[in-house]
Amino acid sequence: MKKLLYILAVGFIGLTACDDTELDNWDSAVLDYSGSYLYQVSEPDGTLVADYDNEQKLEFYNTSADVANELWIDDHDKVFELRSKFFFDGDAGSFKSKSIAFADLTNNEKAIVVPEPKPTALGETTVVARDYIRAAIVEGKIIKNGATTLGKNITDSLYVSIVLYSGNVTFKSEEVPVEYRSNPDKEEFKWVLDAVAYDATADESYIISGHRYTGFTEDDY
Repeated sequence: MKKLLYILAVGFIGLTACDDTELDNWDSAVLDYSGSYLYQVSEPDGTLVADYDNEQKLEFYNTSADVANELWIDDHDKVFELRSKFFFDGDAGSFKSKSIAFADLTNNEKAIVVPEPKPTALGETTVVARDYIRAAIVEGKIIKNGATTLGKNITDSLYVSIVLYSGNVTFKSEEVPVEYRSNPDKEEFKWVLDAVAYDATADESYIISGHRYTGFTEDDY
């Protein structure tokens, strides 16, 4: 019996240590923003574009630098195909992009994926029209305990006014190093990002509204 109690005690200590580690991992500079949010999307005039869906989540998380007001927003290809790094002024309760000028924003990783087929020689270029090359937050709010879920649980509310910039993406050909070729004896080429060009006539603005995902089944849509 004493041996069993000792094993249980050691196991409890180990679990406690693990929990502490998990807490440390979540101690980020953007903790007040971080998490997954269920959401709907509307045009500025209120026209519904995408309604709530339990598989449709907008995720906010810290960058590798883990500094305040610098974070990634990712919709996991559900509505916008957006994964971009944002730089904010303010705090989680009231934030906006430091600049909404196209030149000051970072590229949406989903919009600069290299095209197919691959190039066949050096000196080739291709220009591809792409939606949502960059994005800016005009206004955002994450309100602590500001929402009531379907299951009557209290959680944080989300409001984001976003503008999405589209245009053209230019790729140029580059030789693949020998060690990365499928056949070392055969020349191989790949596309690399060369430039992005903004089309001011293609701007789109949307309102994202929702709440922090609770994980409770009674809150599922």
